[in-house]
Amino acid sequence: MMRIKLFIGKFLSPGMGVLLFLFILFLFVFELYACFLQYFEGSKKLPPLSGNFTHVREILTQEKPKEEFCFAVIGDTKSTGTFEKIADKLRKESLSFVVFLGDFVRLGTEGEHNYFRAELAGEFAFPFPTFFLVGNHDVDVNTFPISRFEEVYGPSIFSFVYQDCLFIFLRILDKPHSTKESLQFLEKCISENASSKYRKIFVLSHIPPPISESFDVREFEGSKKFVSLVEKLQADYVICGDYHGYARIKKGNTVYLVTGGGGAHLKDNKYGCFHHAMVITVSENSVSEQILFVDRNEDIEDRIERFILADMYPWFRNHFIIVSLLNSMLFVCCIIIFRKIKNNRTRSHLWLRIWYWQSPGLANNIVCSGLIGVILRFLGLLATQSSQHGFLCNGLLRKRKSKA
Repeated sequence: MMRIKLFIGKFLSPGMGVLLFLFILFLFVFELYACFLQYFEGSKKLPPLSGNFTHVREILTQEKPKEEFCFAVIGDTKSTGTFEKIADKLRKESLSFVVFLGDFVRLGTEGEHNYFRAELAGEFAFPFPTFFLVGNHDVDVNTFPISRFEEVYGPSIFSFVYQDCLFIFLRILDKPHSTKESLQFLEKCISENASSKYRKIFVLSHIPPPISESFDVREFEGSKKFVSLVEKLQADYVICGDYHGYARIKKGNTVYLVTGGGGAHLKDNKYGCFHHAMVITVSENSVSEQILFVDRNEDIEDRIERFILADMYPWFRNHFIIVSLLNSMLFVCCIIIFRKIKNNRTRSHLWLRIWYWQSPGLANNIVCSGLIGVILRFLGLLATQSSQHGFLCNGLLRKRKSKA
């Protein structure tokens, strides 16, 4: 501590001392905001109408017959801001359900999925059943395996019948994941003579098969067999994501619809590259498709929240001792700098001294005011979170009562 004090006293000018003090204060405010955000948002569960679970599917299977119905598909939504615009449009549609076609997070980690569930439960929760296909970015054999995905979101291979239409959800991923179970599931549907039982058949997966050069595809095990089984099944639609854009190809009697413009960065100068979602309307004698266009949008507040929940807090949790030591050192530095400022300045108000600092002049004023603005911005974010979720103390009391 004495060495820190001597170093600060020898090399730190009064002006730089104020700047460093404000920077350390900013770090503590940001850390406080991160803990606050993690407490209220970091452990959110899926909304009641979301997930591939049996009770969610039964909501659809128990509905009365309709003359027509609509459902939406969105692929590769891993973004901050763009998908919120898409979600706003989808909420205005009369949809029976919506399907995420995979890659709704950047990486297969607990932190990324915590952020996604927090956004899903808060900012874009849908008032209709929501299902999730597994994408190659959603899982990782070490940090978020398929077993963990199925624990959180429900089975990754399943089907249901809605309004006399069969919907088949498959787990089509590249290596090191296997497609064997998905292909066997298709073979089972063929053996049950599904093509003669239902008026329409929709097959949904994340990675599309390589049937055209109109879009980029990644190879997966059994891709040729997949196309062959789709033909035997006589599927009306195969709907996929993965490609960050839009493509529509008809092969035989099957329409292959590729829609991956839900928010991820688009491929430059590629066919059909724009942000969108698809709304599909099924009537007695026809199927129509509607594209919902949106412009790209980056929300700085969402980027900060994703950084905290997906990156910062998991690192803090895994390096608790290092974080504690760094916080202790910063706290000691903060006290020493504050005493130095207090001893070197008169009794004039600290904030006025920052604004009218005499050396080095205008540059000091601009930097100081910028730091003050950043700190006040995060205090504003903290207040916003409080208004949305209740004050911190009340939240703590409610949580303790619920545990009791």
